[in-house]
Amino acid sequence: MDAGEWSRKVFRLRRLPDHVCTPSAVASLLSSVLALPDGHVVVSSVARAAEIFEVPSRTATLQLKSVPARLRGSLADNEWSLPLAGQGADTDMADVLVLDVHFEGMTVLCDPAPGKHHADCIAISGLASHPFGSWQPRKDKSFMWIRDAIPPSLPGVRTVIYGYGSKLPDSRSFQSIRDMARTLILHLKSGGWNLPSSKPIVFLAHSLGGMVLKEAIVQMADRDESISSILANVRGAVMFGVPSLGMEQSHLIAMVDGQANQSLVEDLSRYGSNYVRQLHTQFEGLSFLRKARILWAYETTESPTAVQRPDGSWDRSGPSAVLVNPASATSNYY
Repeated sequence: MDAGEWSRKVFRLRRLPDHVCTPSAVASLLSSVLALPDGHVVVSSVARAAEIFEVPSRTATLQLKSVPARLRGSLADNEWSLPLAGQGADTDMADVLVLDVHFEGMTVLCDPAPGKHHADCIAISGLASHPFGSWQPRKDKSFMWIRDAIPPSLPGVRTVIYGYGSKLPDSRSFQSIRDMARTLILHLKSGGWNLPSSKPIVFLAHSLGGMVLKEAIVQMADRDESISSILANVRGAVMFGVPSLGMEQSHLIAMVDGQANQSLVEDLSRYGSNYVRQLHTQFEGLSFLRKARILWAYETTESPTAVQRPDGSWDRSGPSAVLVNPASATSNYY
């Protein structure tokens, strides 16, 4: 990330003390830590962190109008540890803020008051997409619809996004969809979604995120009560362009050819993969579907494919194609 991108980038600030609970308080604290002028930290959300077994803390999303001097030598990083003012290098981790741009794990965006908290909405991004940025318009980075539009439309719903490693080019990950699903389940458990006190859950899942969710549901249905109880709280999901019967991925194979994550892309194939068919059969056979409501959404226009630039980077400016056809995106349902 260069200095020119800095003001457009959305950051996540974690491990905020629980009493720092307003945008103005977060802006004041971070401005002090980073020695930024007033008004250079723009905070859009502050909410309690999802993890219930850790010291209570809050998480914020924000933008910075200028590059902090103390971070100028590390703009290429995607996470920074920021000791609170007055603490030494050996400070306890409880007194260290964590600023990042990767948004991995659970990020609570809206946190209703306890007496008004009625349900949870968890959004899972898709293949090669950013957990936060994929839910934003391409140009306006001050708006994110799950954070900014759902809460006023559905008061009492806590909104959460889930981030996981779905990068394609230059990836060293050899995680399978099954591995990704197991990690999602662990995050759901650490957030207390397996407890009787958990609120009803609805998922929003895009592309690969829907496959990870389906695999997680299959795995949870076959686990002991400490895990399977999560399903008792799931009311349903909206699946956006999820390739339940496979997708066109020849252009994606070019991006991962010879890499550790090539098998992940091959698993999503419309033609050669047995995995998507097996998962479809397993998911269809779950009694869970008798009480859950799944809505399937599909695209009605072609999407640009990825092409490689002369410098080796990739850009979505290739020939347009139907990546996930309606039959695959709806599992042949309405």
